[in-house]
Amino acid sequence: MLKLKILIADEESVSRNVLKTALLYWGCEVFAVENGEQACATLQAESIDLCILSWNVAKVNGLEICRWIRHAELKKTPYTILLADDPKPEDIAAAYVAGANDFLTKPLHLEEVRERIARVAGRIAQVRFIHTQLGSMDPLECYRLDLALHEKAYSHV
Repeated sequence: MLKLKILIADEESVSRNVLKTALLYWGCEVFAVENGEQACATLQAESIDLCILSWNVAKVNGLEICRWIRHAELKKTPYTILLADDPKPEDIAAAYVAGANDFLTKPLHLEEVRERIARVAGRIAQVRFIHTQLGSMDPLECYRLDLALHEKAYSHV
């Protein structure tokens, strides 16, 4: 799996540390913070590939961070997974509208988290490969590949 830079923002230290330990074991570079202000500061300072944000993280909640990510001028726009304890269907819809790419419920099942991260790593690897090939490709071929990648990335929705 591609080594990803992952930000965890969770107010619960036990959940944050369990997830951090698992991600480190899987070979990821991890930034773990306990509130939304720290999450936003980390996103500005680092080139984060993936955010795992608790809905109820302190100071700036996960939903607000998702909205902020979509409007901030970051080095890279990260793939964002929002976490909630007992979400209602309207909460899940609000998460996607705010800019979340995925949604998980707590308590987390680490195998499910690993599967989601592996999919994200695969997509990022595809994008990086395509970008390395762009210099020698015909512009129409680049456009076709971009459309195919976009279709594949959103086929699960």
